Amino acid sequence: LWHYYQKSKDLEFIENNYSSLIELAAHFLMSYVDEKTGLPQPSYDLWEEKYGTHTFTAAATYAALVAASKFAEVLGKTDSQNEFMHAAEKIKAALLKYLYTTEDGFVKMVKFHDGKVIYDRTLDISSIYAIFKFGVLPYDDERVVHTIRLVEQRLKNNTPIGGIARYEGDYYFRVTDGYPGNPWFICSLWLAQYYIATAKNSVELQEPLNWMKWTVKYALGSGVLPEQLNPFTGEALSATPLTWSHSEFIVTVMEYLAKEKELGLCEVKKA
Repeated sequence: LWHYYQKSKDLEFIENNYSSLIELAAHFLMSYVDEKTGLPQPSYDLWEEKYGTHTFTAAATYAALVAASKFAEVLGKTDSQNEFMHAAEKIKAALLKYLYTTEDGFVKMVKFHDGKVIYDRTLDISSIYAIFKFGVLPYDDERVVHTIRLVEQRLKNNTPIGGIARYEGDYYFRVTDGYPGNPWFICSLWLAQYYIATAKNSVELQEPLNWMKWTVKYALGSGVLPEQLNPFTGEALSATPLTWSHSEFIVTVMEYLAKEKELGLCEVKKA
């Protein structure tokens, strides 16, 4: 909704939905928190597989409360603005305390039992994606950079097909053992989006451009993008087409063009 408002400036729509949706959602997010840790209560991850307290979920909750605070500010609701932002900062502090380790970067999730923190140290690209995409930390923060390096080392498929796996040991439509998981278009494009955001010149934009070309190369003849690929043959696997794959490709292209404009690498024609 905040992205919609930034583009449309449709204040009337926001006013009509603030009390019935935005405010209620924000209060739920604040209530569904573990009082001891400050993290969101357990839920299923975005892959709909594991139950626990996930980095992705905590980061998304932080971003949602920040957005709610901005809406309250727009509508002149100062008390709610401060309340929502304070709650967001508490989530962020808990996330950085419990969901990051020097060795493993941002972990997949944690569980708490008898006062102990039980880490799921599986490297999952959704964890670091959420950290930089939802604004928890800037792209150049050393914790972000460290986790991205781990992704490059441990989630890239070292086969002629290439691509980035969702997480280490991904079993979904797994072809055989001996590699991290099947390459997913959305995960490969998330990495490309990171490279775009951090690029400072045309040379550094070559890497994300290569990922976009890779995406086009493994699209079906119709232009359809599947969910994932066979890491050895490039054959489409699972849902085809996957709207999410197409959406991330569009996002990546738009961010690439915006970065070119920002760096003065393309001619901007005036209407």
